[in-house]
Amino acid sequence: MAGNYRFAMDQKDIVRFLITTVGSFIQDRLIDKEQRRLQKEQCAERLAAEDESYDKDTEVRYSDQAVLANLDWGMDALEEAISTSNMETKLARLDHAEKMLQVCAMLTSSQKTAGVPNFYLSAWARLNLSYLWKLRNNLHNAVIHVLEMFIVDPFFSRIDFAPELWKTLFLQHMSSIVGWYSEERHRIVMDVIPDSTDLSFTVDFDQYFNESLIYSTRPDQAEKMQKLEQLYGQSLDENTRLYAKYYKDCMNFDSATSKKAISMMPIAEPPMTPLHEVSRSIPDYVKFGPILPKSAGFSPLLKAQDKARESSRLNRTSSSDNLEDSATWDPQEGIPEESEKESDYETNVPLVSKDRAQQISHSSNTMNNDAEKAPDVQSRKVKSRIHSPTNIFSPLDSPKTTQKSSSPKPDVYSRKEATSMLRLLSTRTTDFAVSASVPVSPLRSHDSSTSPADSDGEMTVCLFLFRYLIWFLISRICKIFPDHFKVLQHCSSLDENDEESQSCISLPSSEKGMTSQSRPPKDFVCPITGQIFGDPVTLETGQTYERKAIQEWMKRGNTTCPITRQPLSANALPKTNYVLKRLITSWKEQHPDLAQELSYAETPRSTFSNPSSKEVLTEYTPSRSSSIQPHRSRDNYNNHKTRRFMQAAVLTSPTSVISQAAVESIINGLKPYISCLCTSENLKECEAAVLTIARIWKDAKAESGIHSYLSTPATVNGFVEILSASLNREVLRKSVSILSELILTEDRVGEILTSVDSDFDCLASLLKNGLAEAAVLIYLLKPAFSQLSAHNFIPSLVQIIANKTEDSDDLELVMDPKDAAIALLEQVLMGGDENNRSFNAMSIISANGIPALLKCVERVDGRQSAVTILLCCIEADRSCRNLIASRIELSSVLELFHAGNDSVRGTCIEFLLELVQLNRRTLCMEILQIIKDEGAFSTMHTLLVYLQMAPMEQQPAIACLLLQLDLLVEPRKMSIYREEAIEALIDALRKQDFPNSQSMALDALISLSGRLTASGKPCTEAWLLKVAGFDQPYNSLEKAEKLTIHETELTETLEAEESATSSWEKRVAFVLCNHEKGSIFKALGECLKSNSIEMAKSCLVAATWLIHMLYNLPDTGIRDAARKSLLDQFIYVLQSSKNLEEKILATLALRGFITDPGAVDELGVYAKCMYKTLRKLKRNSVVVNDILKTLMNLPSVNAAEMWSCAEALELDSSMNGEVLSLCHIKDRIISSHSDGTIKVWDAAKRNPRLIQEVREHTKAVTCLCIPSSRDKLYSGSLDKTIRVWAIKQEEIHCIQVHDVKEAVHELTANGNVVCFSSQGTGVKVYNWTGVPKHINFNKNVKCLAMTGNKLYCGCTGFSIQEVDLLKYTSTTFYSGPRKLLGKQTILSLCIHKGLLFAGGSSVDGTAGKVFSLSSKAVIGSLPTGFDIHCIAVNNDFIFTATKCGIIEVWLKERVARVASIKMGGGGHSKITSLTSDTNGEMFFAGSSEGKIQAWGLD
Repeated sequence: MAGNYRFAMDQKDIVRFLITTVGSFIQDRLIDKEQRRLQKEQCAERLAAEDESYDKDTEVRYSDQAVLANLDWGMDALEEAISTSNMETKLARLDHAEKMLQVCAMLTSSQKTAGVPNFYLSAWARLNLSYLWKLRNNLHNAVIHVLEMFIVDPFFSRIDFAPELWKTLFLQHMSSIVGWYSEERHRIVMDVIPDSTDLSFTVDFDQYFNESLIYSTRPDQAEKMQKLEQLYGQSLDENTRLYAKYYKDCMNFDSATSKKAISMMPIAEPPMTPLHEVSRSIPDYVKFGPILPKSAGFSPLLKAQDKARESSRLNRTSSSDNLEDSATWDPQEGIPEESEKESDYETNVPLVSKDRAQQISHSSNTMNNDAEKAPDVQSRKVKSRIHSPTNIFSPLDSPKTTQKSSSPKPDVYSRKEATSMLRLLSTRTTDFAVSASVPVSPLRSHDSSTSPADSDGEMTVCLFLFRYLIWFLISRICKIFPDHFKVLQHCSSLDENDEESQSCISLPSSEKGMTSQSRPPKDFVCPITGQIFGDPVTLETGQTYERKAIQEWMKRGNTTCPITRQPLSANALPKTNYVLKRLITSWKEQHPDLAQELSYAETPRSTFSNPSSKEVLTEYTPSRSSSIQPHRSRDNYNNHKTRRFMQAAVLTSPTSVISQAAVESIINGLKPYISCLCTSENLKECEAAVLTIARIWKDAKAESGIHSYLSTPATVNGFVEILSASLNREVLRKSVSILSELILTEDRVGEILTSVDSDFDCLASLLKNGLAEAAVLIYLLKPAFSQLSAHNFIPSLVQIIANKTEDSDDLELVMDPKDAAIALLEQVLMGGDENNRSFNAMSIISANGIPALLKCVERVDGRQSAVTILLCCIEADRSCRNLIASRIELSSVLELFHAGNDSVRGTCIEFLLELVQLNRRTLCMEILQIIKDEGAFSTMHTLLVYLQMAPMEQQPAIACLLLQLDLLVEPRKMSIYREEAIEALIDALRKQDFPNSQSMALDALISLSGRLTASGKPCTEAWLLKVAGFDQPYNSLEKAEKLTIHETELTETLEAEESATSSWEKRVAFVLCNHEKGSIFKALGECLKSNSIEMAKSCLVAATWLIHMLYNLPDTGIRDAARKSLLDQFIYVLQSSKNLEEKILATLALRGFITDPGAVDELGVYAKCMYKTLRKLKRNSVVVNDILKTLMNLPSVNAAEMWSCAEALELDSSMNGEVLSLCHIKDRIISSHSDGTIKVWDAAKRNPRLIQEVREHTKAVTCLCIPSSRDKLYSGSLDKTIRVWAIKQEEIHCIQVHDVKEAVHELTANGNVVCFSSQGTGVKVYNWTGVPKHINFNKNVKCLAMTGNKLYCGCTGFSIQEVDLLKYTSTTFYSGPRKLLGKQTILSLCIHKGLLFAGGSSVDGTAGKVFSLSSKAVIGSLPTGFDIHCIAVNNDFIFTATKCGIIEVWLKERVARVASIKMGGGGHSKITSLTSDTNGEMFFAGSSEGKIQAWGLD
């Protein structure tokens, strides 16, 4: 991306790039508190330095002090905002910090404050303001402040405040300036370094500079370098400011409102510097600007010196003999301190310390009195530059950090470069003696090849550094390989004249006489390996590398070009540079010998000694197990590779010569058996040969020469043929053992075995046939997932894990077959997608692998893999959780957690959480107690410490487990574990930029409720819906998850489980709700606004559960916080959601709020818009009635405004006469008519339809009655009969006929008796047998209503009589006022939920009364001027009908009229009957014209 940035990105891409890059930079700064502290100290040191340079006599103004104080206070407030977890405190501190920092940000750049340049203070303030806006989640403003920082002060911004960000944003545009600077600097340096005519343009000049060379720098050269550095820095600053302004324009550009197009991206132009003014350089000790990155391919071999160059040197130099004789060097003092890794693997020449270099220079000047002395002025100038902080550091680097080399160091390059160094030892240091303990400094040896005429008065830089490197390498070799140091002693004793023929370490012959004409072109050599390209690839930065070398470079985590240090945008390498490859091929054809010597070699072969199997095995061990077993680190492995190289480079000692002779003898003994193995067709002979080879192999202790001899393709193929043909188990095991050893030491063996598919198939067949050792060989071959999945290895691998490993003294495998089987099993599970993983995990379970894996958990080796496999099994089949939880040794898992890295600990946390996701709370508590008590360390303390440093995605799971462990005891006291765990969950909920973290925190909260299925899945949502009266999801879950309890289980056990679950639920809800005064509710309120449907649903479940529990717990003063954060959100869900379950969850939460007076007042505001939605939910949720009742009783709610109905279809039955009675049952309407007809209508929809018509009465059917049992229908008729009907789904049919001898006008009945009225006074009671009993109270009965054993009769005189059906006695329930004029009568009665509703003649403007049956008191009246002839009641409303066709609707709770409805018919129809459905969604009216009208209630 960096390379194509200028051409490929438009304004939107640039803005996106800036927001991403700057956001990542600020995020890293906010996370790294130590870095912020160091930067503040660094900037404070600069302020102190400026303060010292300020005029002491000048008084600092108070305003200046206030400005500096504001800056300090602003940064302190910002740090407090970063560290606090309380959102209110955070916001307050951010506001305060903004006010303080803005004071410094707005300073005039051209002035100073207390002697400090304002541009420095302003840039510093801008950087902190960018942190502030990032904390406010406003990345746009954060980017603007960062760009303002680069505009105000580009110099300190790129060296102090944000050097890494400057490199990312601006350095890619400065390539022309950097190239110009490097070229100009190169010209200057070429004049400073002696013998530099043969140096490459990209040579690393740091290897040639020390302070002795500085003293030889001429003043004009130093002045030119200083001018170059100054001009270079100014150019970088100007172009940084230019690009920052362009970036700022891009950020502020709005294509919708802006009339002008954005300007084009600027181009950085290098300064135009005359070549005669800038030509040479000074060393990096005094440089100011950056140089080209270090070249990894620099070869320290120098070309043959030109005679003219030598003569020019002779004229101005003097002998260096005195220097070499006098400059003694103590090796103990001169060795720079560095790590073992750096000393063994670093190839760059270490620089001499400054003090030591001064000692050498002083000694040289003292001993050589005839030498020319450096002028004092020059010395002072150089010395001042050395100590000047502004000249030491490059503008690209921060002055607080030293530049470290990050160039790659592959093994191949290490061998080549070290060989070159050792070649110099043999050709230039023939006289130095080597001590057995510590090598002598190379400065003490006399170079006979260097005459006084060829040397300078001061030591030449190249000779000095090369000798120092030689001495350094030899000292390291002596420490690492004391036994091999005798070889160096032998080398040092060789005669100088015989050096070329007897040198112990030398380069290839072609390299000894190499000239500039015979060397390959520089473009043909990889800068990393130093070898000719084999597969060149050109990166986007324009640099070309060997493919394998740059792959290794990127594999180590590097993301920049090794040469240019520019970031690489692509992870994949480009295609081969075929043009360059063809040129190289052409050159090789012209120089075949040289090409063969300099070709790229991957790995050493038989000339290198082989490490032991145990050491090399770690290289092939997957990274997932590196944290469990005490494997060697990568550093040790690199050191091991370095030791192999060093041993190969040294001449064979007399001892090793004897060893080599022994190896040759063994190989000669092996030859006939190898020949037999490869050529014989007799299986018996081949098997015997294998056994003999194995015995010789064991006796020889795996010598390296034997490794190489056995690694030939013919031998390997011979072993493979034995594996495919032999049936001898011992032969097969020996063959596998030998091949396993060979794979570890020789890569080509693995390539041979994997080159043919049949070879792998052979190994697969052996594994399936029970050869456990084959698992080791398959594992070492590193097969792909596709190869493993094609062979169904799972049963065989499980069998290996379950069986005991065979012990054999004569067979040594590189690893335990059981460990290899576990590793392969893990690879099979983790390699595929979710479906493959689930299928393979089920295969493991079906193969009975769980018990074997549980035993593997107790072993240290393979423990992590076993836990990972078990976790996959739980995810695939939740039912195996109980088996694992009951048998596993939890202490082993805890040990793995304590000793593992972040990845291992994350797996352990997830595994432990799965174990406690059981539907039996008592068992969960037992497992939690074991986790809490087991282990050598405190589990809770370890979890707490890890919670504070764990990756963000692991924190919710850790917090969930830690909170459960803490709640094993009653939360009576404050607990740091509990507080930190809850705070971690709340913090995760607040991270809107990380939805995955929010989702994990919500899942943790839901699982904490303890409502789980048998498979461990939370059923909190289904349980809440069941509480709300919507049972369907819970019943479905019961059926699917088999939650139903077996009859054999004791009721006491079930009650104990439910009690434990309820107690746990209250305990968890209490601590969550009361943490920091209900801060969790605010976090949940923000999550409910998420655009993710799944996250919003999970948040709704968690919030509903907490609100439901909150109002079932004692009030602790946090209900207001819950109401303020969540009430509006629940109302919004109720109104906007299209999901029925979400609406019901919202109603359950609102049901809790209605007990809060403050919440009820807020609900009243939304009553009108909520009313219709709540009415529609009445059928699905029982809690809706409570909410409606509360809303209707609010004084602020106008019930008439909420009423709404729609007229449905009118049913015409006029041919059957008047509609005398209506009743509703199970979505059916039953009507009776004056011609004796009874009709059944389907009323499931708003337009009823006729489904049955019967006519068994001979006269008018005056009344219908359905008892509370809802199983029968009773009809009374003028034909003096009462009929009993059975009610079925689609029809009714008569089952009994009772002749009562009198016409029936009104009727009510239950299963025991039927009561009816006739023309006379009183009421008849008929018990289905015999003669009806007459109860006479001298009043005519107009209507009847029955409940239990009480009968209520509406009579003339506006009175109500109460009849005891057990005693057959009557009493007056209510007696109305007597009027002289007119007749007052109770015309209709209706009983509904303990209330008696009566309607009749209008008396004093009141035609109806509402009575309480328990107290017989009047609790309401129906004020109307019309007589009430019919009355019907449902849960919400009272419907009253008059003879003139008007229906009045009354609110049941407040007994207030809300509406009037006019029935069609032109005003002549009389309403004869009314009825309503039980859900209150529809009501029906029958008229005297034979019509039935239906209305739908909205």
